[in-house]
Amino acid sequence: MTPQMRHEIVQGRVRNYNTIMLTVFFTFTGVAAVIELGGGGYSAPLTMIVIAITAYGILAGGTALDDLNALKDDMDDEMGATKYGGVVKSRNINALKMISTVLIALIGLAELYAIFV
Repeated sequence: MTPQMRHEIVQGRVRNYNTIMLTVFFTFTGVAAVIELGGGGYSAPLTMIVIAITAYGILAGGTALDDLNALKDDMDDEMGATKYGGVVKSRNINALKMISTVLIALIGLAELYAIFV
């Protein structure tokens, strides 16, 4: 893999992760508005939307971060010796994945709680 190709893949996966997170948070915000402004009571479609967007955020976001972690580990020695390479290698992508997974799951659970109660 050439450095240029690797760079393009990294940029694409970072953009992809950002798009996934924006989609998840905008959808969660929309669902929260419907819950707050709606008539109340249980809604099967709203419940399924919350479950689906939670799963999407965790699975798709996790996959994008796994790919970034693999690309970080594949960095050649020459790139790793640069200032940028050192910063990239020091990033804890596994911690970011765990934190985003927990936060998305908590938001999903909070919205489900609001629907059921």
